[in-house]
Amino acid sequence: MMSDKRRNHLWIPDEEVTRVDKKPTGRTTPRNISFTEHGQKLSSSLQSIKQAIENVSEDDSLSDTGLMIFKVELPDGEKIKDKKDLFTSTGMEVKVVKSENKAVIATTKNQFQSLKKRIDDYTRSGSGKTYFDYIEDFKPYLGSEKNSSSLQKTTCSDAVPDSLDIQLMLVPNLREEIYDLAIKRLVEKIGDRDGIIQEEPYYLSDNTPVIRVIIPSNSLFHYENDSAIYRIEETDFFSADAASKDAIDLNALELDDSVLIDKLPIVTVLDSGVNFPEGLEPLILHHWTDGSSGGDSEHGTKVASRVAFKYICDQLPSTKITPRTRIIDCNILDGSVPVNVFIKRIQNAVATFCDISKIYNLSANASSPIEGDEMSILGYELDALQLKRNVQFVISAGNHQLWSTESCLEDILDDDDSRVSAPADSMLSVVVGATSGETHPNSLSTINEVSSYSRIGSGFNGFSKPDLTAYGGCITCIAGSVSVPEDKYSLLLDKNGQLTPDAGTSFTAPVVAGDFAEILGIIPNQDILLAKALLYHNAMPIWDEDSITDEELAYAHNLYGRGLSNVDESKYSSPSKVTFVRTGTLNKVTKERVTIYMPEILAAQVGRNVAKVSVTCISMPPVDRTKGTEYLGAYIRASLKKSSSDGRLKPVQQDFKVGRQKWDVCHQFTKLFSKFEAGDWQIWLELFSRWDEENIDVPYALAVTIEDVSNTLDVYSEIEALNRYRAINTLRLRLDSQS
Repeated sequence: MMSDKRRNHLWIPDEEVTRVDKKPTGRTTPRNISFTEHGQKLSSSLQSIKQAIENVSEDDSLSDTGLMIFKVELPDGEKIKDKKDLFTSTGMEVKVVKSENKAVIATTKNQFQSLKKRIDDYTRSGSGKTYFDYIEDFKPYLGSEKNSSSLQKTTCSDAVPDSLDIQLMLVPNLREEIYDLAIKRLVEKIGDRDGIIQEEPYYLSDNTPVIRVIIPSNSLFHYENDSAIYRIEETDFFSADAASKDAIDLNALELDDSVLIDKLPIVTVLDSGVNFPEGLEPLILHHWTDGSSGGDSEHGTKVASRVAFKYICDQLPSTKITPRTRIIDCNILDGSVPVNVFIKRIQNAVATFCDISKIYNLSANASSPIEGDEMSILGYELDALQLKRNVQFVISAGNHQLWSTESCLEDILDDDDSRVSAPADSMLSVVVGATSGETHPNSLSTINEVSSYSRIGSGFNGFSKPDLTAYGGCITCIAGSVSVPEDKYSLLLDKNGQLTPDAGTSFTAPVVAGDFAEILGIIPNQDILLAKALLYHNAMPIWDEDSITDEELAYAHNLYGRGLSNVDESKYSSPSKVTFVRTGTLNKVTKERVTIYMPEILAAQVGRNVAKVSVTCISMPPVDRTKGTEYLGAYIRASLKKSSSDGRLKPVQQDFKVGRQKWDVCHQFTKLFSKFEAGDWQIWLELFSRWDEENIDVPYALAVTIEDVSNTLDVYSEIEALNRYRAINTLRLRLDSQS
């Protein structure tokens, strides 16, 4: 039986939604400049580009293709995306957007000559002023600027290694025949200059070729000055490591025979293999590997135990335990796996199981922090895979070792090396950090503080990461001796059936993955985006919401995300707290106005802050790695309109203290009310898009909660009696009925 206070969330039907046409807007600010002086500058820049390319042409992989690659810069405040006519009319093709006003472009040699002639005409007479006024400068795209920040750091260090293991990423969006020729030339160059190609060239989801190669360090400049190369970065490796210590034997564990195992939701664990005790083996739906020799299952078993049982100590000393999920074991981590191999294994695993499993736990990160101005290769590939397969990744934020050299948590958090590591920059994944669940002597973090090993944000382009946090184990260091104290948040099931302590974001991500699965298990039609919206919507802040400033909150989001995962609140409403939910799609030409009902019983209350309204809108926008900081193709803005005494809807001045970043996948806010009118209120949803030529429909999921702050009123019954909103159908598991 459902608990007396549990109520099903309420579905917002189409009848409560009005669609409104949206009129496009746009403007161009004219420039007041001398076309003669400006034209001379542009002409000189084009000549410099021509000379620079000719200087390297003998060794250039595009020399036989007739293409010229260089950069264009627009004035500050202008955007590449707003100047499509400029590029198409002049024969310049945008290949990569470096920032809002800078791009890497390509022309043929004939188009380049035509461009130079038009610039000369502009210099003499102002011809083409409406175009060329908006070009600040042209510049070559050659040299060390192609190197990632970490590679530049390596090559500028006092001890440069003899060889470099690097990823050569070609210029995106070239024709297949050009790629074929460029790759052939690059392979020859690599061989001639003592490089060693690692596996075959591979292709990103946008069809950009990448070559992994080990080269002598002193040959790097040959690749920096190759027009076919867009970016060069050191190869990331992904591994799982875990070490057991004093342990308690749990091989006698059995599953509670009242649980309907085949009804449990499924999580796929992408890790080093899972080896549960015999009594728990029925939870493993599949054991799968793809081309790997297989990991030793230590790390993967610990991760899987947390997915399936959360904090297993909560169920001990009983030998009969209740799982919350089933597991698909994808054994893809066998030592240190390079990014190109890792991507392929992940893609194959998802392709194999996406029809039966929507949630994928990935507790593996690169060893160094993200750079932030360019999406990581794996971060992008996970985003592309989620869009293609309609799945969700739950990812660890990553761990660092700063706790071993720093004396306080504040110094760790101030260090740039504490930033999240790939693929935790993924914008569409759920990234999870670690928070200390207990206070232990000689640990740098106390209860409810960021764990001393947990990586923090910001993420790509300054966006908040992690998305959520969960309690994990602590690390203590006494006289150089490192240990993980035993508590319910550190103890995990290892590959030998032992209960052993361990710490890391590897073991907090699966807490959230299991929570996610629990929510998904009661959602009609297994709607993964709605489950994610409820997961974010009900996250529990670890800060004082009433007193925190905007600046403090932005910092808190980079430590804790939206807060601690709170699965029970996510799954159900209650008499005093009602959650409306809806899914749909939006495009750039249509807005939606979604009606919710504010109850009379709540409006009749007298006092300060008697009601709270919370709104969360999650979307799955398209992504484009070649668009630089404009990586996300769209975002959805949500706003609240309240009923007034004259019968009109009036805008609510929302509290901007909750996650409302533009161009993020989640738009979220909370507002407290003291005096207000009952009746129909609305959530206005509007999509803003970039780049898309077509009217792309972007999926969204909406969760809106109306709450009696006193927790005494039955607002649910009043809304239910309207018969306008129906309770969502839920699948009742044996697990849910435990009280």
